[in-house]
Amino acid sequence: MVSKIVKIGLGLALCSTLSFATTADEAKTFVNKAAKLCADKGEVSCLKAFNVKEGEFIQGELYIFAYDFTGTVKGFGGKPSMVGKNLINVKGAGGKMVIQELIKTAKNGEGWVDYKWSNPTTKKIADKTSFVKKINDNLWIGAGYYK
Repeated sequence: MVSKIVKIGLGLALCSTLSFATTADEAKTFVNKAAKLCADKGEVSCLKAFNVKEGEFIQGELYIFAYDFTGTVKGFGGKPSMVGKNLINVKGAGGKMVIQELIKTAKNGEGWVDYKWSNPTTKKIADKTSFVKKINDNLWIGAGYYK
């Protein structure tokens, strides 16, 4: 009996660390939480928080990404090696100029962008949607989830 309880407990713990059930509402709430941090603590502090590998702005497949309006990465979900790279010409799997579309949407304040992207978990091309939000004239942030 104890063995069965331990197995169930381990299974639940493993599931909670490997995945994060993501919906449009959760992605938008996540971005708004990040935007509030930027408003409250400033750009430098929020970008630092977005790059913490085990930080509060990474939850399973959901993470905050931050760019300037030229397409240069300023924060990228705990993967600081991306910071400083300009991705303005990156195409999604369907040929869409993803970063350019995200920038266009962010310039309007906030909104959703759909595109095809390689899912790092399944290693397959999947439909993804991201919610983006303009922080200021130099910075926008977003988070996306696989449908």
